[in-house]
Amino acid sequence: MAKQKEPIYMKWWVWIIIFLITAIIVNYTTEEAKPPQQTGQYTSTQPQPDADPQEEELAAQVMRNITNDQREPATFLIGPDLPAGEYFVMAGTGEFGYLLLTRTQHLDVSDLIWQKHFENHTIITLQDNQYLTVKNATLLPIDDAIVPNFENNRLLAGTYRVGIDIPPGIYTLFPSEDQVGFFEITDSSQFLISHVRERRNFNEPVIIALNLGDYLTFMRAEIQK
Repeated sequence: MAKQKEPIYMKWWVWIIIFLITAIIVNYTTEEAKPPQQTGQYTSTQPQPDADPQEEELAAQVMRNITNDQREPATFLIGPDLPAGEYFVMAGTGEFGYLLLTRTQHLDVSDLIWQKHFENHTIITLQDNQYLTVKNATLLPIDDAIVPNFENNRLLAGTYRVGIDIPPGIYTLFPSEDQVGFFEITDSSQFLISHVRERRNFNEPVIIALNLGDYLTFMRAEIQK
């Protein structure tokens, strides 16, 4: 009688194979997921605020009016940021300063009060709720004004109060060499057209009469008694 063949599932090596396969499956399905590799960079999940287009346009407008100046402009709301009143403003050394005064933060022509380039220093009057943009300039209270004195009977460009900074009288303005000078006489430091008594460019010496209470502004020139 022939010997009956042993079934394959009864062989010892078959059970070893089954055991190994089962162990591999269990280990794979229970293994914890590894955390993502850190890259050393952080990306915020907080939403970033959008840039204010009005502020960007205001800064861009200032930049279009200024050359050869790397300083950033700053805008102040008169009242909350700066008290209303009269200020002495100094330009950066060897550079022109710039001031822009508007009724709102918009740049419509109807909102513009005035804009002003100035040499050395100027004097301005600010009112509540106006917006002042300053570039390459430092504002001081008028009581802290640093006004140059006449040296060798000459005074450099800037804005002066007649009767306080310089006495009333007859003066001669001389344009700087190879430049066209400019002067403006007003009855206040608001620089509005309605306050202007005389304003013009000149390329030859010009004689002016200054009265008590006047404000004299001149650039690219010097004045002599």
